[in-house]
Amino acid sequence: MNRRTRSAALVRGEGQTLLLDCGPDLHGQLARLPGPLVPDAVVVSHAHNDHLLGLGDLLDYAVYAGGDLPMNGAPAGQTALAPLPIYAPAEVLPQIEDRFRYAFRREFPVRVLPEDGLRVAGVHVRAFRVPHGANGHSHAFRLDGSGFRAAYVTDAIDIPEETVRTWLSGLDLLILGTSFADESAAIHATRSVYDVREAAALPWARAARRVLLTHLSHDVDVRAVSLPEGWAFARDGLEVGL
Repeated sequence: MNRRTRSAALVRGEGQTLLLDCGPDLHGQLARLPGPLVPDAVVVSHAHNDHLLGLGDLLDYAVYAGGDLPMNGAPAGQTALAPLPIYAPAEVLPQIEDRFRYAFRREFPVRVLPEDGLRVAGVHVRAFRVPHGANGHSHAFRLDGSGFRAAYVTDAIDIPEETVRTWLSGLDLLILGTSFADESAAIHATRSVYDVREAAALPWARAARRVLLTHLSHDVDVRAVSLPEGWAFARDGLEVGL
């Protein structure tokens, strides 16, 4: 129950897939799927290692899968190299390029996520800036689809009320990062992500119809921590209907 890889999410809908973040465990995460898959789009929230270092594997995977898989609208019986569009907020792109310069070649264009977002896999995905405490800031994702409103907020703490009103109100599903069960003994200025105790006390989180806690460190024993009704811990392979 407590053995888990780093946070990533795959959104499926309308015959497409959208990957949210690509951490160092991505190769193993994709390998556990029922079959090979190259996403139709990837969105990176920020350039920290646990959300980005799988980019190299992902680009290699797209190259080698291109000779074997029908992708991106290729006619039946034909194959094509997936262009694999990768998006990130504008301020994140220079940090990605510092580590993955080849990811900016023509065949693998890493591009700015438009301010009004993009529509893929049946959802309208938009990024918004959130405080990341001692680590500066990160970005979270708002996902709006037919009949549901969701937010994917893995790396944040002390989110201001204005951001809550704009992006985190009226949610059907909130996926929220909580790295520790109780970090109250730590100096607040040194922290970067909510703990479970804090999350359970957030009025805007409790207002969501359903909450999944992710970005869980070794400190969180899911057998020993009680959660409010409608809340649960995320885990590898968890599937959630939207």
